[in-house]
Amino acid sequence: MNDRKSIYKKAVICSLISVALILFSFELFARAGGGGGGGGGGGGDDGLIGILIYILFAIPFPWNFVVIGILILLGWLGNKQKKQQTVLNQLPKGNEPDKISMINKYIEKNPNFKLPEFKSKVNLAFLQIQDAWAKKNMGTVRKYISDGMYQRMNTQFKMMNILNQTNNISSLEVKNIVIDNIENDGEFDIIHVAVNASINDKFTSQAFPNLNSGGFEEFVEYWTFIRRKGIEEKNLFNSENCPKCGAELPKNAGDVSQCSFCKTITNLGDYDWVLSEITQAEDYISQSSKISKQSNLISKIRALNAGDKDFSVQNIEDKASNGYLQICTAKVVQDAKVMRRFVTDEFYEKFNNFDSDRIVYNRLYLNNVTMIGASQIQNKNVLYIMVNSSFQRVMLKDNKAILVDPVVTSKSEIVVMERDIAAGISKGSLYAHSCPSCAGPVKDTIDINCQYCGAILNSTKNEWIISGIISNAEYKVTVANSSEFPIVTAKADITDGLFDVRDIALNNVLVIMASDGTMSNEELEMAQGLAKKWGYKPDRIMPMFNMAKSNQLIIRMPEDKKKQTKIFNLMEKAAAVDGISSEEKNILDSIKQQYAIAG
Repeated sequence: MNDRKSIYKKAVICSLISVALILFSFELFARAGGGGGGGGGGGGDDGLIGILIYILFAIPFPWNFVVIGILILLGWLGNKQKKQQTVLNQLPKGNEPDKISMINKYIEKNPNFKLPEFKSKVNLAFLQIQDAWAKKNMGTVRKYISDGMYQRMNTQFKMMNILNQTNNISSLEVKNIVIDNIENDGEFDIIHVAVNASINDKFTSQAFPNLNSGGFEEFVEYWTFIRRKGIEEKNLFNSENCPKCGAELPKNAGDVSQCSFCKTITNLGDYDWVLSEITQAEDYISQSSKISKQSNLISKIRALNAGDKDFSVQNIEDKASNGYLQICTAKVVQDAKVMRRFVTDEFYEKFNNFDSDRIVYNRLYLNNVTMIGASQIQNKNVLYIMVNSSFQRVMLKDNKAILVDPVVTSKSEIVVMERDIAAGISKGSLYAHSCPSCAGPVKDTIDINCQYCGAILNSTKNEWIISGIISNAEYKVTVANSSEFPIVTAKADITDGLFDVRDIALNNVLVIMASDGTMSNEELEMAQGLAKKWGYKPDRIMPMFNMAKSNQLIIRMPEDKKKQTKIFNLMEKAAAVDGISSEEKNILDSIKQQYAIAG
């Protein structure tokens, strides 16, 4: 009888150990998977076995079982909490409060800063920029938007004009403006503002009605403003006069925001806040959380560029986005002079051959632009800037616009920029159409010599020049092989997409379900079931469901092939819930081909 009791007791103990190990191992798997890793469980299991054996025999019965029970409960709760640590559960609702303590600290150092006045400028900028966008003319707001920001808008205008498109905006309302973050960037201050607004937004094309889209949406975007430290702030937002000499500014400024009399460039942050970036909420949240964990990255990049007193990460990212879009535009209009002055001779030779098919972007947006690495190679500083874009291409053939991409899709690439370590002070900026050597105006031309001083325009002696655009995979290889000239870099997983795999899966499932213009009850139930299973908060992700219904979501994919296949299989399953429509099939076929997914 005693032997039977002993065997029974050992069986119970083994069962409890097995349950505990299963639960704890699941927590370990969730952590590794969520971080983008591929393994790491063996050593953890050995440690857990040792801990559980110690508890069983070191703590008297029945307290040893009580302790194990508590550990099992904590493991389950920890896993549930881990599930909720996702970008989508952090999406803003639009009614978040200002971060008062951060604002107060900034005011202590900048007593002339007036929060109501700043918010008034943001509100005015938002309304004026939307109006300028609808008119396809950024001239009226050019004075307070950066060169890169201007190029983002202007590139899309060029595409819209080719496709005979207009973007009609109505029912525009700003609901809330919130200060989310304030940071220093070398000689500049940066304020990130969350703007909650609603809009009725419709794209229409007279020539190609199949491209028409849009509707009502409420959204939160993050607007980034930059200003040089310690300046006497003027008012670029409510004034039509030069902040330096007082003369009237050009009413329809183009590539350069410059006073006609004193030649002052207004949009460098020397006189007032300048809008330098607009980031969608999901990209902003994920980008901030990734970079904040690598706070020493930017300081190391600054140390490599210590010789440049005006070095600013935000300004470099602005130049990268500007040059990247100039290259995209050159490919579309099949005219090399658009990009010539921004790139090295070697890069130009590679990208000077254009495709015979006429490919135009129906949509081309930069979701975020983030510096992720730096190095010094021989006599040059080298920077690596990740550009994440959303795009939808169409082929113009026989007076028809044929969709190359069934839906808007995202991708990320790395822009490589170079500048001499011993670079001189730049008098102008190629990205603002002025010669770095003499500040003379520069036209779109394949002639790389300044018509005034004769200097080589795309020289790295004074300006950051694009020397390459590489994939995430190529960047990882570059980092791995950089022993001679080591690269200070963000963790590799930042280039593998800014979202957790389940975030991408849910996003893409919703895109598939809504692609045929409707979302059936069966599809909605499946999506809601997935959201619940994966630990999402219903009130936080409801905007995603609304965006899906109005076709505002974009297809995303990680770099990892196994993850791509898992996500694709789930998308196929979602499409099959109520029968795969032709629209859903087109999307699946396009993704299968683009990412070379087998099966």
